[in-house]
Amino acid sequence: MKYVFHPEALSEYAEAVQYYAEQRNKVAQAFIDAVEDAIYRIRESPTRWRVIDEDIRRCLTRKFP
Repeated sequence: MKYVFHPEALSEYAEAVQYYAEQRNKVAQAFIDAVEDAIYRIRESPTRWRVIDEDIRRCLTRKFP
């Protein structure tokens, strides 16, 4: 399964990584790992997540809601 970030979501993701990197590199890496884990879980079972609007589903990261 292929996935892409909405441009605004990608921008928000990059800003969050930058913010956490300014705090501590370890925290930034933990954030990246959490997002990658969520992407993996979505790809494994895309219909598992609750529908929030028509064809949009929500999957929160475990450590960074």
